[in-house]
Amino acid sequence: MPQSFDLRPATKADFEFCWPIYHDAVRPLMEPPTDWHEPDHRRIVERALADTGSSILRSQETDAGWLYVTENSQVINVKQLLVVPYLRNRGIGTGFLEWMKGRADRKHKDLTVELMATSAASRLLERLGFRIVPGTGRILVMRY
Repeated sequence: MPQSFDLRPATKADFEFCWPIYHDAVRPLMEPPTDWHEPDHRRIVERALADTGSSILRSQETDAGWLYVTENSQVINVKQLLVVPYLRNRGIGTGFLEWMKGRADRKHKDLTVELMATSAASRLLERLGFRIVPGTGRILVMRY
């Protein structure tokens, strides 16, 4: 299957693009809603964008989403994978995850994805062969 996305490095200047995507995706998943402390979440996005593991996901020459990936000698960890609402359900995130699975296999590393326990994305991850790591709580870790 041809790659349906491209990546470019994210910078601090991408905050205005990334913050609304993060806010719209994560805030509704907070239970109870009073757990949402906006300054803390803004710092999460700012710190991620300052790291070399942040990229802007592009599709058809359009900024389509934001991702944050960390990697060590054993694990590639997708901490954020957020697609802009009007481009969701078009295979962009699935294409990225399939590409990452191949990358992890080539490097002989585990691939994990972090997500809120209340996120519907867990169904997609299960279809792609990811399984929940036992002992995770509000933030699920799913491993391929």
